[in-house]
Order: sequence, then C-alpha cells, then structure tokens
Amino acid sequence: MKKTLVLIMVVFAVLASTALAGDRGEGKEGKLFLFQKCDPSLIPAAEETNPKFDAVGCPLIGNGPWPIFLGNHRWGQMQYNLLGDEFKFSFQGKKLLPDTDYTLIYYPDEWPGKGLICLGSNTANADGNMQIHGKLAIPSGLPAPYDKNFNPIAPSGAVGAKIWLVLSADVKCESSGEIDPETGLPADPAQMTGWNPAAYLFEGNLIVYQHTAGVPEEIDGDESEPEEMDADGPENAGAKGPFAVRPGNGYGRGKHQ
Repeated sequence: MKKTLVLIMVVFAVLASTALAGDRGEGKEGKLFLFQKCDPSLIPAAEETNPKFDAVGCPLIGNGPWPIFLGNHRWGQMQYNLLGDEFKFSFQGKKLLPDTDYTLIYYPDEWPGKGLICLGSNTANADGNMQIHGKLAIPSGLPAPYDKNFNPIAPSGAVGAKIWLVLSADVKCESSGEIDPETGLPADPAQMTGWNPAAYLFEGNLIVYQHTAGVPEEIDGDESEPEEMDADGPENAGAKGPFAVRPGNGYGRGKHQ
C-alpha cells in the first residue's frame, strides 16, 4: 500500500510541473499545471461538528494539503522559461467561468500578497476557455526576496513562487509608486483586494525563475500558436514541443497553503 502511495505521489509530481534543460541551460523550459482547489461540494453541512472546510469550500487552516479537482473541474497549464532576462510564459485555461475576466498573477505570501505581479489578463469565452501570453522583466526573479516562500519554512520546507489565476475584480495590479516614509515600502502596492477562491486556479506546485542577463531572447522553436491542451484534462495533456511566447498583455489570502 505504501509503495502504491509513493508511486502515485511521484507520478503526480512529474505531471504537475516539468523542466526540460538544454545543453547549456539557455533552453530551459518549465510546465506548470494549475487546479481548482476549493469547491462548493466541500462546504460543510450545518450539523457538522468538526468541519475540515470553510463556508466557501476551502480547507481550514491546518487541514492541508489542499485537494486538487480533476475531471470536469476548471484547470489550466502554463509553460515558461526557467531563466533569462525576461520571464516569458504561455497560459491556457479550460472550463473557466464563461465570459469572465481573469488575471494570471505571481502571488507572494502572505495575505494580501503585497507586491504581487500581474502577468496578464483576458476574458474566458462562452465555453470557458482562455489564453494569456506575454513576457516581462522581473529583476528579482521568482520567488521575490519579500515572499515568505523565498526561504524554507517548516513544515514543508518548500521554496518557490505561487502562480494563481484569479478574478480580475479581486486584484489590484498597479501601484502609485508612493513610498511610506516610515517603512520605506510602497504605500499602496499591488495586492489582492477580494477573495473568491472557488473561482480561482491555484498552482500544482511552486516554481522558480532566475533572472539572468545575456540569455538568448527566444527559446528554441517556432513562433506558432501554442498547441491546444487535451480537452479531457491534464492527465491526458502531454508536452508537445517548445511553446511560443510573444509580447502580450503582461504588466508589471495567504489563505491558500
């Protein structure tokens, strides 16, 4: 039984995120799956005495790891470069809320994610499908030094950046640039302003991006549109070659564990 559990965990880890390295490192490419982790089906009944989920279907503090929904639930896939002078990415979302505005973000812990980075935005079509492609300079790399996930923290010891797909109405992407004289930090940084997690996609695992000058602009491959993901879900979606990234609409509650 233990061997079976270990095997399942290994297979999932490979599925959730993969990195393919070129001979000299400049062709490194990562792939991240994003999943629905809160769901109305998890909302506890009124008579439950020791619920494990909250009123919107998210795990209560201490009840992680957060579950991942496959099958007919919302999900997405992001391909990105692991190092370079710009963070280049290509995201596709499936079965999202139709005709809804979404924003792809880097979320630094802890809530409300002060200093988060909005990578790009788009509107899901009538079928709930959507794409966001772009590139932007992130000199700090990912995760940023101010992120609680920049250094290992017990009990997981994980290090890396969280990538979320959130409702555009729930995030403030711009900062006025004003500095608080007492703290020396931005007075009104980009951050989350709402919390509707049942509509979000959360990272399958943390990612790392290293800002490096002098790395070639383009990852090897052509400039064709990214190939569509398998409509049946991430369990059937395989890597099909390098992804194309072109300038897009990228711009530059610690409740999720």
